[in-house]
Amino acid sequence: ESLYRPRTAAALREGQMVGEEELAEARAGRALLRADLENRMAEAVIDLWISPATTEPAPEGLESTGSPIMNLPWTYAGSPAITLPAGTASNGLPLGLQCTGAAMADEALLAWVAPMADLLTSQSSVTGIR
Repeated sequence: ESLYRPRTAAALREGQMVGEEELAEARAGRALLRADLENRMAEAVIDLWISPATTEPAPEGLESTGSPIMNLPWTYAGSPAITLPAGTASNGLPLGLQCTGAAMADEALLAWVAPMADLLTSQSSVTGIR
């Protein structure tokens, strides 16, 4: 019996089927993406990227967290990402704001995000942001 949920266990089994050559190609692609992001951040003096956490509000229930599409490039590059609550949609479900830093710069990302989280939380409680 698996300790994982069925979808997670299936994804792990699928990952175990990846061959060495395909894995090497994926790792090389990751290195290229990471280098490209680092260069762009340095050239444009970008400390963190801010984007929607998902393409839609969180789904109801606990079966899914929604589409991971907005997080996939950062995960692939090995960049740290944090999602902050950013109000609610018209149906009352939460929206998220994703903040992403440079690879291996987790502490710098946390330093940038902490005051943002405080501001979003205080604005939400004071103004009733939805």
